[in-house]
Amino acid sequence: MIAAALVIAGCGTSGSSSGSASSVTVSGNTLHIYLSIPAALSSDPAAQDLVHAEELAFFAHHGEVKDFKLALLPLQSNKVSDSARTAIQDTDAIAYLGELAPGHSDQTVGITNAVDLLQISPTDTALELSQATPVVKGSPQTYFEAWGTYGRTFVRMVPTSAQEAGALVSKMVALKLHSVYVQHDSSDYGRALALEVAEVAAHAGLTLTTHRAAADAIFYGTDSPKLAAGYFTAAAASDPRAKLFGSSALNSGLFKPRLSAALIKNLYVTVPGFMPGALSPAGRAFQSAFTARYHHAPNVEAIFGYEAMSQLLAVLREAGKSANVRGTVVKDFLRSSRSGSVLGSYRIDSAGDTSLTAFVIEQLRGGRLVPVSAAPTAG
Repeated sequence: MIAAALVIAGCGTSGSSSGSASSVTVSGNTLHIYLSIPAALSSDPAAQDLVHAEELAFFAHHGEVKDFKLALLPLQSNKVSDSARTAIQDTDAIAYLGELAPGHSDQTVGITNAVDLLQISPTDTALELSQATPVVKGSPQTYFEAWGTYGRTFVRMVPTSAQEAGALVSKMVALKLHSVYVQHDSSDYGRALALEVAEVAAHAGLTLTTHRAAADAIFYGTDSPKLAAGYFTAAAASDPRAKLFGSSALNSGLFKPRLSAALIKNLYVTVPGFMPGALSPAGRAFQSAFTARYHHAPNVEAIFGYEAMSQLLAVLREAGKSANVRGTVVKDFLRSSRSGSVLGSYRIDSAGDTSLTAFVIEQLRGGRLVPVSAAPTAG
């Protein structure tokens, strides 16, 4: 169960700003960290694991921040934009751990950017939030309300959908498929990902076809698990032999395809993460701690929630008495690097993207998606 507010005391000094006169600074002794909770959390075990992992990291590492008290404040609204607006009304807010579903951060990054509030998504892979794509004019700037004043204030812990497209096509190649039909919904996420898949597939020598019936691989890009369930159900019913491909947006308890047992084996979903044997020592320790606390192994993406919170707390610790300056926290996170973390070694670049590239392949087993192998790499 999510607590209403979790307040942990550090040394409690008031802190002083080392930023410019235009910096947004928390004036009190307590820094508020907001946690965006999906509205459908109760019916989404994967999201529950992510939120639990974020909380687990907070309790494990909050004591490392010595110069301020910390408060962890969960927010759950029917619209994620309402949660972001609540966070920016708080002058003591220092960071917003944002949306979990791929493609959904585009509803909130502009809101938090308006007040120079760091937003960290554990699992949103949407390329257009950090890089230009032809399908979204003016991306990524168009999503940020105060780009000219504060620049980038968004960071993700997972690879982008451009890298996910590479993992998807590598799986198609490994399965010795020759033609692919690429379709998408109307979302920015779906369109941008579909374009990446099409371009990578063409470069890999696959034939792009405009007719679904002519393809031996079918990709559907969407940020809606419900839409994906309907689309793949229809595609499988039309051609049981076709291999179906989806992205990490399907890694959700809301994805409930009505597929017969005979067709289940033909769906392949890429999800950022690691197979158990590829986890770092710290990653294995996280799995053990999570299992001991919640009595089941964590979803493959939960580890990114743990690291998002862990790295935020590390940035606040290293900022010392300047941890109350929002601009300092943003800039420090955007140039951070880690070794020995639950994700292994990685760095965050100036676009807010990670150097990590790991994906797993999930397939339906017993009516739910489970990781079955590491995604093949391009060769």
